[in-house]
Amino acid sequence: MAIDQLEQLGLSTYAARTLVALVALGSGTAKDVSEVADVPRTRVYDAVEELQEEGLVDIQQSTPKQFWPVSTETLSRSFERTY
Repeated sequence: MAIDQLEQLGLSTYAARTLVALVALGSGTAKDVSEVADVPRTRVYDAVEELQEEGLVDIQQSTPKQFWPVSTETLSRSFERTY
């Protein structure tokens, strides 16, 4: 999954980087994602919100919040349905 391909599918750069990082990590906090994705920690929250609206990630309302991507099958179906 390449960032430029995700951008072509309509995701912002930060959202695309965040999604790729979460797929690589399996799950993580904003700090974890920020370190892997080279996205400012404060912008990870915006990116995750964008991804959640698209149905691509889930958020655990804990302290700190934990994020994880939906399954790769669900990701594929979501992009196929949308595009």
